[in-house]
Amino acid sequence: MDAKIKKFLEEESYICARCGYCNAVCPTYNFNKDRWESVSPRGKIALIRNNLKEKHPSEFLNKLFQCNLCGACKEVCQTDIDLTKLWLCLREESSAKTLDSLVKFNDILNKSHNITDSASEDRIRWTKRVRNVSQDLMKNKADVCYFVGCVSALFPAANIIPQSFVQVMDKAKINFTILGGEEWCCGLPQMLSGFAGDAREQVIHNVETINKTGAKTLVTTCPGCYRIFNEEYKRILGDENIEMNFEVLHSTKFIENLINDNKIKLKGDKFKDKIVTYHDPCDLGRNSGIYESPRRIIENIPGISFKELLNNGEECVCCGAGGNLGITNPELSGEITRQKILEIKETGAGTVISACQTCKRSIRAQAMKEKEKLDVLDITEVVLKAIG
Repeated sequence: MDAKIKKFLEEESYICARCGYCNAVCPTYNFNKDRWESVSPRGKIALIRNNLKEKHPSEFLNKLFQCNLCGACKEVCQTDIDLTKLWLCLREESSAKTLDSLVKFNDILNKSHNITDSASEDRIRWTKRVRNVSQDLMKNKADVCYFVGCVSALFPAANIIPQSFVQVMDKAKINFTILGGEEWCCGLPQMLSGFAGDAREQVIHNVETINKTGAKTLVTTCPGCYRIFNEEYKRILGDENIEMNFEVLHSTKFIENLINDNKIKLKGDKFKDKIVTYHDPCDLGRNSGIYESPRRIIENIPGISFKELLNNGEECVCCGAGGNLGITNPELSGEITRQKILEIKETGAGTVISACQTCKRSIRAQAMKEKEKLDVLDITEVVLKAIG
């Protein structure tokens, strides 16, 4: 084990006051049919203290990966333990003996540079259904580079997000480009799986490819991509002597700027008298601190009726798909999503808006499974509809 990681794990685990605040907000503990203390954040820390990860590694791994890394435990920790970092370090330290499903997942990412084992050219399939854009989507040089992400590019149910966003940028007369088949996975899925070292190749390739476009702004509709570009890329690239020659924005901040600069105008005829609510994606909200931009966008749509979820902002409950939970514990992931839908229904809203392709996919799929009439929209779709 890396000496720094070992020291961090030892020090942080003994800071825990065992108050239990983290247990009260942990979705993988509260919505788990096998509600053992060892599944909770406090319980996992007790397992570290008792060295269970060495005595019973397979049992510890199963508990460790029953976590969607949503950051709710970190938000309420009374002793300010960086719990999200703690879980990621544990996963990295356990990668040599990690779960078979994640080993296979990591092999796919190393081979194909995307999460679906698709061919590189499949990343541009969604562009064939974009009709209302006046400029070429792939240019050698541009002011803005749009990093689409694996899910939005390769899952048909999420294709509507990049299709909507490029139309918004085109209507705002933004000179942009996408990387197409040259875009690789951002690396976050490998970090979440415990294979942080393997993500380095993806990071270097992406930055060098983006730099070649001359873009001064990188924008992404994926909160996970946004988070890793902001948090991890500079740290990784520091060892490689490679510079990021661009700033990184999430699409919600980018769109908010377009509204403020009068580059787009939103109309309310498509949303008149509609009740909508907003779900904060974990990687955009708690893990990146972006809460206001999506709400300001919604508030700029005339006539829309907006109602907050009972648990919103810092207290918003994960959609269930974070932290690779859908790969390691699909049943638990689905139960958390089901509870999310029940909370959405309590607002009386017929439409839930989010700003994450994975949140859209998981909530929409579970709503269909439950036969619930619920419109699940990404904020890029909402903005395009509001522009008209």
